[in-house]
Amino acid sequence: MTRKQMMMNKKPKLKWMAGLLGVALLGGTVLASGLADGDSLISLSFLEQMFIPGIVDSGYRSAQEELDAVYQQAADELDRVAGEYQDKVDSMGYSNSYQRQTFALADVLTLNSGSGIIVEAGSLRLTHAGTVVDVTTGTTVDTDTRLLPGHRYLVAEETQAELTVESDAIRLALEGSYTVTRSGQNASPFTDITTDQWYHDAVNQAYDMGLFAGTGDGTIFAPEVKLDRAMMMTVLFHLAGDPDEERFAAEMTFPDVLEGEWYETYVRWAGQQGIGAGYGDGNFRPLNTMTRREVVQFLYNFGRTYLELELTERADLSDYDGIEILRADGWGEEAMSWAVAAGVINELRPDDCPGRGEVAAIVAAFAEKYK
Repeated sequence: MTRKQMMMNKKPKLKWMAGLLGVALLGGTVLASGLADGDSLISLSFLEQMFIPGIVDSGYRSAQEELDAVYQQAADELDRVAGEYQDKVDSMGYSNSYQRQTFALADVLTLNSGSGIIVEAGSLRLTHAGTVVDVTTGTTVDTDTRLLPGHRYLVAEETQAELTVESDAIRLALEGSYTVTRSGQNASPFTDITTDQWYHDAVNQAYDMGLFAGTGDGTIFAPEVKLDRAMMMTVLFHLAGDPDEERFAAEMTFPDVLEGEWYETYVRWAGQQGIGAGYGDGNFRPLNTMTRREVVQFLYNFGRTYLELELTERADLSDYDGIEILRADGWGEEAMSWAVAAGVINELRPDDCPGRGEVAAIVAAFAEKYK
């Protein structure tokens, strides 16, 4: 510390001491004046016991407040520097053997020479300006290539490889040194949902709303797997806000919905609410694969009977492919006319069986418009 800085630091103390001395001298002058006139204005005990101690205490508190402020400023700066350092530490990694890890959508991994990677599930795009070898096939890998699950890749000498996660989540094994730049994106945990799939955003929306869950260990959405009627009832139940009291109080029964089946109470609830009707023989056929016409009809029933919406929108379907099927069968045209007009669907394909990804898109469109 320079002499000038030391003198500046002493200035507040000198000013405070000078002030105290001035007060004491003033008190002495007043006291002396009072004594000279034979009438004391301020007693010596008041100065000694109250006035001067009060000044000292006030000065101490002021100095303590300044010290606390300086301490807090230093502590905040230390926390900031420590946080930046920890972020750098957290982004770096090294493993002398393949270790399984998971990363999220848009996370970027940078691998150095000698590092290896095996993609277990998910989508990962590679860019590099050197050589990366697919050890499984014994070939080099071009830059801007999506890595294949189950293959082992090795970063060659004088090469740095950058890997960008393109699925909502990815599971892989890493060996060697690497750094990670976290995207911080809030995506689903599904390794089979990628940004280039048309239903990507809808699946994320449906997942966030609690309408769909993953299969197996929860990391697989299986977007192409067809949806059955029982599963559709659970989706609508979640869309209703999970009204468990209604579900367990439902008295509606179907001959083919057996007690104790996982879907029993959901199907009974849907039947009780007028959402999911059975077939002409009274059966519900819970494990039958859904058609687009059924998905739309169930949503239409849900909106009108459960949400008590009017749903008066109608589109002229005369020029739509598939209208002849609806008119020949005599059911579903009203619901699909509403769905087209409302923007829930944009084509008919009434007897196509949609996968989970497509159903998620239809339900998400309904929820965005009406919920």
